Amino acid sequence: MGLFSQSVGISGFKVPCMKKHQLKGENYMQRPIAAILLTVLLSLTGLNVMADIYRSDTKESLRGLNGFFVNSQFIDVQPEGLTTNGIETMVKATLHDAGIPVDAEPKKAHDEANLSITVSTIRDEQLGLYLFTVEVAVTQDVRLVRQSHSPPIAAQTWSGSIQGLTTPDRTDVIEQALKQCVNKFVVSDQAVNPQQQPSIPK
Repeated sequence: MGLFSQSVGISGFKVPCMKKHQLKGENYMQRPIAAILLTVLLSLTGLNVMADIYRSDTKESLRGLNGFFVNSQFIDVQPEGLTTNGIETMVKATLHDAGIPVDAEPKKAHDEANLSITVSTIRDEQLGLYLFTVEVAVTQDVRLVRQSHSPPIAAQTWSGSIQGLTTPDRTDVIEQALKQCVNKFVVSDQAVNPQQQPSIPK
């Protein structure tokens, strides 16, 4: 079973990814070569492969929101050293430093706004690598324009994600990706809510 459906670029190189029908005959010999090359490149680059996927055109949906309830979850594998409590503590501290209010629970006054952190990780046992996706998303109550008199419904209005590869002993790379996503959210929020200022230590 291959890691990806297409090739992965690492520091200017392309690493071919194996598919089931390729694991026969002489093509089977290419998999160990690809695995060795991938491992060497990861060790040399240190910070592995990370691709930013941002949707900056939705930041206007953050205008006027005065608080977010933070929650997090892991999908598939939970990398060692990462916990939901640790992630939420880091995210809340980042928001506090940026002057963005954090709600203890979703509030109607803030359109039930949730800042959801999702870490999805798959481990390839043959290559000994983690393929991960970190996503930070805002969900809030909205009302459809074509149904202006209908009750509000929950919808995702902003999201940012990073995909990457890392080794089991470098799960700090996943945490770095998470921090980048959260910082992107902070930038988007402050762009439409300029009145929010970082808190001043007393």
